[in-house]
Amino acid sequence: MTDETTAGATAPVYPCPKDGAAMEPMGRRGRRGAYRCPSCRAVFLDVEAMRRGRGRRPPVWAPVAMSVLMSIGMTVLVRWLRSLRAAPA
Repeated sequence: MTDETTAGATAPVYPCPKDGAAMEPMGRRGRRGAYRCPSCRAVFLDVEAMRRGRGRRPPVWAPVAMSVLMSIGMTVLVRWLRSLRAAPA
C-alpha cells in the first residue's frame, strides 16, 4: 500500500504577499478561506473559497424546522394513543 494522496485532497499553497512564505490554513479542521503566514503571523482571507464552502452546508433553519415538526408529530401521536386507551371497550 502506498502513501499517496488524491489530487483533490491536497490544499493549494498560497505565498504570503508580504514575505513570500507559504501560508498555512487556519481554523478548525483547516477550514477553507483563512490562511496565516507562519513568519509574519498575518491573516489573509480567500473570500471566494469561503463563498464556495458556504454553498455545501444545509440551511440554518433546517434543524429548527425538523425539531418543530417532530415535536408536533409526537404530540399528535401521544394524544391519539391516549385517546385509544381511554375509550371504553
